[in-house]
Amino acid sequence: MEQRQDLPEAILEEAAIRHARLRDGAGDRSGDGATERAALERWLEADPRHRQAFEDIERLWSALEAPVARAMVEERASIQPLPPRRRRFARLAPRLAAAACLIVAVGAVLVGGGLFDSLRADHATAAGERKSVVLADGSRVMLNTGTAMAVDLNPDRRDIRLFRGEAWFEVSPDAGRPFTVKTPMGTVRVTGTRFDVRLGDGKTLVSLVEGRVELTPTAGAAGRPPVALEPGQQASLSAKGTSAATAFDRTAAAAWRRGQLVFYDAPLTEVVAELNRYRRGHIVVADNRLRHLKISGVFSTDDTDAALDAIEGTLPVRIVRLTDYLVLLR
Repeated sequence: MEQRQDLPEAILEEAAIRHARLRDGAGDRSGDGATERAALERWLEADPRHRQAFEDIERLWSALEAPVARAMVEERASIQPLPPRRRRFARLAPRLAAAACLIVAVGAVLVGGGLFDSLRADHATAAGERKSVVLADGSRVMLNTGTAMAVDLNPDRRDIRLFRGEAWFEVSPDAGRPFTVKTPMGTVRVTGTRFDVRLGDGKTLVSLVEGRVELTPTAGAAGRPPVALEPGQQASLSAKGTSAATAFDRTAAAAWRRGQLVFYDAPLTEVVAELNRYRRGHIVVADNRLRHLKISGVFSTDDTDAALDAIEGTLPVRIVRLTDYLVLLR
């Protein structure tokens, strides 16, 4: 692997500012970006570290651009139309965001539609937080990091809405009142059982430990039959319907309830994605050559920085902490 030198934070910040100016065209009187591009080329040629820093920022922007766009779409869908004066301000938002691309991008990823979910939830957890809840029917629910859940218990049924995140359910048996967990991708229906539901990557993953559950996809996947799980099986709901049931590792699946993350020969990108769920900031793999490096280990969900230190100590990876909320792996 090509050796890359550590970069001073000042150079990385300057690269971020120049990258933002280039994308936005701010301050370029020619109107076509030629002046800004010429200034950038002079800066890049002045020091090899400048080009390295600029390439790192370009990879960072590529990694964050899609999630930021999704977050903006979700946010616009959840609010009322703006009056004319505020619409004029909203049109300036892309320019302001570009001028502070790192902070704004990370903020948008972290907030997304999360605030809206928390406001409509009965129970919610922040990044890195876990919470146990006892429902009125005696059922117990443990919420993992970044989870939002609404509860509706009545004499005829017991409905849970899981808006985001992950939850472990221990359901009190009640044949007269089915227990249902509703997610954007479909429904999990039970009478009394123990199981885990996790939302992410456009799907709902259900892992059953005890009892029996039935997975039904949303109306958008009409014609797809429900799938019943037996203990030790898991399946996922998505826009395409329900996947086939497969066996899963119960020890690894339950690790988060013990405050642990367990990885067996996992790609670095998978490990980083999991660590990101438990921290208020964001970790980005800024070098594509690192994406498939493999990791095995057990890490604490309460100290993701220790996990990063372990990764740096065992893999050919360098950590660059731009701020407390933004970390690059390169």
